[in-house]
Order: sequence, then C-alpha cells, then structure tokens
Amino acid sequence: MGLSKLDPRTKLAWYALMIYLSLSMGTAVQLCLALLVCIMASLILTGSLKQYKVMIIIILLLGLQILIIQLLFCREGVLLYQWGILKIYSEAVPLAITGILKGSLIVFASMQFFTSASPQDFTLMLVKFNIPYRYAMLVGLSARFLPLMKAEYISIVDSQRTRGLKMENVWDNLKGVIPTFMPFLYRAVRRSTETALAMELRGYGRSKTRTFSSDLTIKHYDIALISAILLVIIISLASRILLLI
Repeated sequence: MGLSKLDPRTKLAWYALMIYLSLSMGTAVQLCLALLVCIMASLILTGSLKQYKVMIIIILLLGLQILIIQLLFCREGVLLYQWGILKIYSEAVPLAITGILKGSLIVFASMQFFTSASPQDFTLMLVKFNIPYRYAMLVGLSARFLPLMKAEYISIVDSQRTRGLKMENVWDNLKGVIPTFMPFLYRAVRRSTETALAMELRGYGRSKTRTFSSDLTIKHYDIALISAILLVIIISLASRILLLI
C-alpha cells in the first residue's frame, strides 16, 4: 500500500500524531525513536527520501539558532564556563539537542504531510470537513501557486545571469536577492491577478455548492489506521491526566 493510496484524512491523523509526540515527549531517546518511526514510515510507503533533502538545510539553520539561544540564555545545571556576561551551563547542550530533535520531527512530519497528496485531495478533504468550497479551494490554489512561482523565480535568475549578474556562491546568491525580488514580485502580482480574473469569469463563488471531478471515499484500512492513531493519542493523554490526579 503506497502513500498515494491513503486517504488525506489518514495522513492528517498521522501528522497530528507526530506533532503531538514532538510536543509531549521530553527526552532525546523518545524523540529519536519517534523521528525514526516517521522516517521509516515514509521510506516504506514511498521507497525514497530524496524529497526531504531540502530539510537538511532547514534543520541545520534551525539547530544552529536553538544551540546559540540555549548557550546564551540557559541557566540550568552547573556553570561550566564564564566569560564576562556569557555563562554556559551544563544543561544547555542537552536542552539544545532536545529542541533540535523536536524541530526536526515537526519539520519532517510537516514536509511528509504537505508533499503526500495533491492540492485537489487537500481541497476535497476540507470540503468533507464541511468547510465552504470557496475557502477550501484556497488551499489547493496556494499549493499549485508555489511551484509556479518557484519556476518564475528560476526563470528570473536565469535571465539576470544572462545579463551578467554573478551568482556563483552563497554570497552572490544573497546579493542577487535584491535585483531579482522586484521582477519576482511583479510576476507574482500578475499571476495572482490573472488567476483571480479567470476565477471570476468562471463564476467562482456564485453558487453555494459545486461539483468536483473526483471524490474522496474512505477505505476500511483508512478507518483502521485513523482509529489506531486516535487510540494512541487518547491513551497517552489519559495516562498523563491520571499522573496529575
């Protein structure tokens, strides 16, 4: 059973479970196990992890920020080093590792969820939740709009390179943001205006309901998976509440 065969509501339940685990777990071992389960599930269902390569850069930037913040402001544990007002405590690095693992799990689960289904599937899922289609379709339009704008930005960068703009390293790419931003903003506004005009000409929002070319039908295995996920969350919440009583 591939990832594409699962109902979007099943993927949403799995996403909710991963977010719950990332927020409720407090040890690095537990977070590592949850992250490993998330990675293995994606590997089994899709057979590849190539789509998550961009996550490495995000995690590195996020991890560096978390580490710096913990080293500067953490005041738990034993004082290890002091230089002026800078004080480094023994719990700074463990807390940073826990924070990085939490962030990694949230980022990976988010990418797993938002890349697991087509924009139309997300729209149909929101319609099944009784959200008016005029608002539900905004999610699908946004998901379709992002790849288009990515292609537009690549086209702008290529055009600027042919005009002599140097973009050979990271510093050049940072400097190249300024001459490429205004053309990108103009194309984004033009695209959105054309989309809005096309939707108005087709009578978008005129009627309260509309038909779609496909429909979501939840399968028996989707019901079983959603029930199991909800059961895990309920048991975990119940155990935490009982500990507080």
